[in-house]
Amino acid sequence: MDLKGKRNARMGVTLFLHLFLGVLAPAAAEIEMEFTKYPESVIAPVGDEVTFECAVRVPGERLAWRWKPVVPDDDWNDWKDVQVTSAADSISTKLVVEIKEDTPTSLYQCVVWYGGISLVSIPAKLSIARIDLSRNTQEKRVISAPLHNTVVLHCREPLSEPPAVLSWWKETGKGQRKQLETPHGVLVIHNATVEDTGTYGCVATNELSGQTVDLPELTYLKVQHEGNGGYRFLETEDYVGTIEDGVLTKQVRPDGSLRLWCGAVGTPPPKFTWTKEGGSSLLQNHDHLVTVSPFIPEEEGIYSCTANGIRRSWKVVALQPPHWEGSAASERANEGASAHISCGMPRGQPPPKVYWLLNAVVVNNGKGIKTTDSELHIARAEKRHAGIVQCVACSALGCAYDAALLTVVPAQISDQEYSAEAPKTMHVTQQPKRHHKKGSRRNKVVLIPPSRPNVTRMSDESVMVSWSHDNHGLAIQFFKVQYKEAGNSSNAPWQTSNYDIPSHIHSHEIDGLTPNKYYKFRIAAVYSNHDNKLGKSSNKFFLQRGGFQSPCTPVLAEATALSPHSILLNWTWSSEGGVEAEGFYVYYRAVSSAGAYEKVTARGASRSLVLEHLTPDTAYEVKLQAYTAQAPSDFSSILVAKTHRPTSAGNSSASVPGSTTSAPEDVKSGRGGSAMVAAGGAAAAAAVLLALAVTLPLCRRARRPAADKEKAPGESGAGNGYIPAKVPITITGNPMHAEGGDAGVEMSFLHNNNCGGAGDDDAPPRKPAPARQYV
Repeated sequence: MDLKGKRNARMGVTLFLHLFLGVLAPAAAEIEMEFTKYPESVIAPVGDEVTFECAVRVPGERLAWRWKPVVPDDDWNDWKDVQVTSAADSISTKLVVEIKEDTPTSLYQCVVWYGGISLVSIPAKLSIARIDLSRNTQEKRVISAPLHNTVVLHCREPLSEPPAVLSWWKETGKGQRKQLETPHGVLVIHNATVEDTGTYGCVATNELSGQTVDLPELTYLKVQHEGNGGYRFLETEDYVGTIEDGVLTKQVRPDGSLRLWCGAVGTPPPKFTWTKEGGSSLLQNHDHLVTVSPFIPEEEGIYSCTANGIRRSWKVVALQPPHWEGSAASERANEGASAHISCGMPRGQPPPKVYWLLNAVVVNNGKGIKTTDSELHIARAEKRHAGIVQCVACSALGCAYDAALLTVVPAQISDQEYSAEAPKTMHVTQQPKRHHKKGSRRNKVVLIPPSRPNVTRMSDESVMVSWSHDNHGLAIQFFKVQYKEAGNSSNAPWQTSNYDIPSHIHSHEIDGLTPNKYYKFRIAAVYSNHDNKLGKSSNKFFLQRGGFQSPCTPVLAEATALSPHSILLNWTWSSEGGVEAEGFYVYYRAVSSAGAYEKVTARGASRSLVLEHLTPDTAYEVKLQAYTAQAPSDFSSILVAKTHRPTSAGNSSASVPGSTTSAPEDVKSGRGGSAMVAAGGAAAAAAVLLALAVTLPLCRRARRPAADKEKAPGESGAGNGYIPAKVPITITGNPMHAEGGDAGVEMSFLHNNNCGGAGDDDAPPRKPAPARQYV
């Protein structure tokens, strides 16, 4: 299976991303993924079962549920996973919750995964139908009212889900009581007389659970004759509304009605005047009562009751569920640069609290991250910040959210970083100190390391590692790629790929990795003198699981041979409104080969490339991929091109015994005098060379005893003073080696580290080591 087949098999259900990501509902124009059904808040009594449902438009890898109890000043952390036993698929899921006596009021939320990206639904609030008397206290108030006035009395409303229905009763003596007609939970006695004197109380009923309780507060009303001219309100403000910041406030639920009772009494009974805001009279004036139904946000304001010189005012507020004014915009940020997501302004009454989520995890302020009610700022974007950002606004009336895609483009490492550091990183090896003839010079070898690698994601389990080298310094035989897991708590050793990468290839794919983990990569160069050096390690690379939009597929237009060793490629590519490609991967191999493709990287806006170092008279198949930091495109169609045949060796020909060779034309024609002289000179030179070949070995044999004193048996020096080893290279992780130092990759045979130094003359001879392989 080629790379395309592997990638498709691994991504599975994530192939939905023909238009990846944008804004979730309510701004669904940018993101294809959205919830078509949300769990709905519900109030249920003990003993019932509640079923939450959730569905998405685009199939996900999996859907799941999570929950958390509702507590005061909640920070929206500590969500707990729910084990779903009911049916679930990639489109929808259900959660059945059994209501028990100890079941707390909780939030339930649906989570959908698209590879490493996850989205959460609006949470549903599960409230238990019960009455809570924790804020009601045992007390008995005494109220006196003048005769023939309208008496209005309120109960302290208890906590209840749903809101309790209140009714009044009057004690009739001997433990008996009489139920009173109080349709709105307010006791109203018109033209009160002495017979209305007595003890009153309230009953709260939860109609959903059927629970009925007597409220602990009692009121003793005394109706009597009073003198003229005294006007007052019968009840304190905390009975007729809520005190917020010192202001008497009345809250009206959505689609509810406003009812205000003035409650002023005096002798003679007062006359009531109702006004709103700047003093305008209300048209619907019913003396002690004003009603606005239905009450809409435009009706908000300050409502005042004036009765014979006394005045009481309410700030009336229309409760509204949270919503976002404006929409979120997706952001594309470079790694290391700042990122900014705006979600508009949260609206609602009471003002909602805003939470920020990144891939379903709460984002907290700190470590270069700052959030406000409308914006998220990241000082230095990292790859782990890529994904879906959700802004969630919640209040007691529910939640609303918006979402945007944050894309982080990995930093491209420039070779200029290394040109500036070259004097520091050059590795110089010298001859070991020996007895040299006067005037001899020590050779120096410059080992230029490869650049820091650039890493891009190919699939859930593979990456492409690419690097560069300026081709200066000692020639390179081949490269090796090393990698290791690089989590905060990981002490994993470096691993080395088994493949020897030719010196002209600067790209290599590493597979078999684990998604959703951090990795680091580095490149080792092995030079012509068998020494080696490591380039700098890459930054931590987070291999995020699936779910990224791929760039469009390039069109390979032409593959033409230029020489016996090179082929010219030309292609076209357009984003077609999708993501912009950061470069192209070129794959090629001989048609007759069933081996792996060699890979070359063309960065930026390249649309042509010359493949070099090819074999003459050989057909090659070539294909392309466009890539971004997160995903490659599909492969282009394959083109085949054949390199040219090798050029002729010229007019000279080799002589084989038994064959006949024609004489040159000038000899045949008699014009070969000068050629004969040259031939004679060549014969004389050959005789001299033959004599040297015989005498030089004799001279060396006579001098060998002196040389043996200086050199261990079985060793011979190379031109630069390096003593070749008799064992192969081993590149492995060295836990004692500080990253990026000169020691670089371990070489099992470098007992002198290929460098001259004090004490080398006395170094004992080393026995040949057993053969080792790359690990």
